[in-house]
Amino acid sequence: MFWRCRQSIFAEMKKKFSQVESAAEEPRVLCIIQDTTNSKTVNERVTLNLPASTPLKRLFEDVASKVGYVNGTFDLMWGNGYNVIDTTPIDQNSDKTILDAGFEPGKKNFLHLTDKDGEQPHIMPEELGSTDDSVQDRFVGPVPREGSAGCTNDYASQNYSYSSVLSKSETGYVGLVNQAMTCYLNSLLQTLFMTPEFRNALYKWEFEESEEDPVTSIPYQLQRLFVLLQTSKKRAIETTDVTRSFGWDSSEAWQQHDVQELCRVMFDALEQKWKQTEQADLINQLYQGKLKDYVRCLECGYEGWRIDTYLDIPLVIRPYGSNQAFASVEEALHAFIQPEILDGPNQYFCERCKKKCDARKGLRFLHFPYLLTLQLKRFDFDYTTMHRIKLNDRMTFPEELDMSVFIDVEDEKSPQTESCTDSGAENEGSCHSDQMSNDFSNDDGVDEGICLESNSAAERISKVCIEKNSLLYELFSVMVHSGSAAGGHYYACIKSFSDDQWYSFNDQHVSKITQEDIKKTYGGSSGSRGYYSSAFASSTNAYMLIYRLKDPTRNAKFLEAHEYPEHIKQLVQKERELEEQEKRQREIERNTCKVRISTK
Repeated sequence: MFWRCRQSIFAEMKKKFSQVESAAEEPRVLCIIQDTTNSKTVNERVTLNLPASTPLKRLFEDVASKVGYVNGTFDLMWGNGYNVIDTTPIDQNSDKTILDAGFEPGKKNFLHLTDKDGEQPHIMPEELGSTDDSVQDRFVGPVPREGSAGCTNDYASQNYSYSSVLSKSETGYVGLVNQAMTCYLNSLLQTLFMTPEFRNALYKWEFEESEEDPVTSIPYQLQRLFVLLQTSKKRAIETTDVTRSFGWDSSEAWQQHDVQELCRVMFDALEQKWKQTEQADLINQLYQGKLKDYVRCLECGYEGWRIDTYLDIPLVIRPYGSNQAFASVEEALHAFIQPEILDGPNQYFCERCKKKCDARKGLRFLHFPYLLTLQLKRFDFDYTTMHRIKLNDRMTFPEELDMSVFIDVEDEKSPQTESCTDSGAENEGSCHSDQMSNDFSNDDGVDEGICLESNSAAERISKVCIEKNSLLYELFSVMVHSGSAAGGHYYACIKSFSDDQWYSFNDQHVSKITQEDIKKTYGGSSGSRGYYSSAFASSTNAYMLIYRLKDPTRNAKFLEAHEYPEHIKQLVQKERELEEQEKRQREIERNTCKVRISTK
């Protein structure tokens, strides 16, 4: 009896594995559906990544579920991304699969959602899209759809109906519409918006229309977006004007970029636009830190070094060749500055000894930025399978992070042994110990983090010791990735400095969350940390962390309406008028009856 039971279990497991395998091998069809009706304030563009064997009936059901319309009250027509190219509706009642109906795997299949028989689609009642309002349900994160094989767009948000886009969230915050695969952009934009120092500085900058085209001005379009995020009555607003200022065409929205890469591109663009303005050094003042890359001879003590700048600190999840991940961010930070010994065939050629010697090579933090960005390197390359993989191992991170333990005061006690390597680095030191102070001469007006500016070694040590006591950072943004190395979904968990409440910013949807929800983004499980634990761990985990230095003298509050510069007050009034005008136009179109007359 026991043997038969085991045979039955094994047979069932084999059947399930074969189904998953066949689903993974089956060609998939990318469907891009543009809502062209006037049923909503915001016309959605949604994507579905479906198996080629999906029936047309199931396609219509999935579209209805995605956009929040009652199935059977709309038509789908072939398009090219901009216009309808075939006015004959796709037959919803056909028994054909989407492959038999002409959909092409591996290509973008554009569809236009239109009115059916001259009538607008019926919006799905709110109660059909909502469930229990528990804390767990309010934590909006992407969940795999039933039967999916983990593809980029096979995600749906919990407890969310698209009909709710007509009214502002009860949280008071406005979401951002996902153009296609721009969830990573939305997460970054919401984080920047919720950073008081960045938002205030952006508002103080004034756009000169006589000098530049507003369409291509990134700072101006960010200003407009932030004003809308602050004042709009909609639940979600579009980001197309911002991406257009990047120089992106519509196809760029369908490419999922890296958050860290996008952040650097955006900061570079802002720095270029802000030259010769009050905001010229804003990015460096807020986000840039400095570290020393050194090699010290273990025979004579001669040290070659150079100063490097950074906007974020990349932290390894699992050391190369190891079968165990770091347990916490603190552990990964210690590993980041842990020196390595260069010996044997890796010996270092010492300029003073004039021969190859054993040496110590490593990094030392010299200056921490006001806003500290930690990138958790979740994505790696598996040299066994020769594929890119995602590491889902558990890594904890604190709500408050003390960075003083990562400053090496001992390093400042013997500057006379320090020299430089001739590597041509931008912030290169010279072969004289006093060059260290010159490297930071451009920071005289910036009192932040760790800056070694004084000529006296004793004064330097004193300054470091004082500032070591004030390097406590508080977490305020967690960017989360859900999915695999092949693709997935980004969203952000952000703490408001106004009320210390955590919120989930998941594209259009903004909801309150708790500290316990933040802990769910640690990844992995609380059990084993072994080599295979990552394979069975949750694929939803923190990817980037942003901390702010706790300093009452520098911690800013958001500008109040009466504190806005005059040009921002005018922009607020202009955007309000445009939104009211759009609302009136929508009402006119909604109340207009469309009649189709046959001339037969």
